[in-house]
Amino acid sequence: MKKKFLLLAILFAFIKAYSQTGINTSSPSAALDVVSKGNSSATKALEVNDNTNKELMRVEDDGGVRLEKYKNIGVLGTDSNGFLTDASNLNIPAISTIGLANTSANQAANTDYTVAFTINKNNVANMTYNNGSFTINKAGYYNFSVFVKYDTSMNNPSGGSATTSIFKNGSSFSVNVSGHMDGTQYIGHNLAGTQFFNVGDVVTVTASYTRVFRITQGSVTIVYYGI
Repeated sequence: MKKKFLLLAILFAFIKAYSQTGINTSSPSAALDVVSKGNSSATKALEVNDNTNKELMRVEDDGGVRLEKYKNIGVLGTDSNGFLTDASNLNIPAISTIGLANTSANQAANTDYTVAFTINKNNVANMTYNNGSFTINKAGYYNFSVFVKYDTSMNNPSGGSATTSIFKNGSSFSVNVSGHMDGTQYIGHNLAGTQFFNVGDVVTVTASYTRVFRITQGSVTIVYYGI
């Protein structure tokens, strides 16, 4: 009888010991309960390394999570097997770039002015911007949505014709042309287009008017659709 009680006591102790495990806690609340030693990003609650001691994943004491394989990826998703993957491989649309057009000086009639933008948001993995030119860094389908506002008040009362274009490697793929009567002071052009871009392709936005003009307002929004 004593042997039976001893065996049961050992069994219950075994079950209790292995039902929940705590690290830095004597009262675990889960099968594995890890309690951080601090509460800042300077210390780690969990670290996983490969066999070369390279860090693959860490959970910082303030809750921050770092994944080595997915660094520099803007959006993550899961594939059909539930594995994390770069969302661009799933063709999930993601905003690449947002910018506001800079006010220009007066431009001569019948000249193509390359619209300059102040970039407010940009994913350099997709593209870089420099002096009016967007250079593609990641191949795939992109949609460009552009708004440009012309000031033509200096020609009053004479009218004219305005042309706004989006160029890919020097060839336009979206154009807005409009004619205007005498007395026109301001013109707003909206245009958009979707194209497949290869790495190194360059995109610019140009504006022109048949009389003197300047750009006073505008915006560009670029969305990446994937390959």
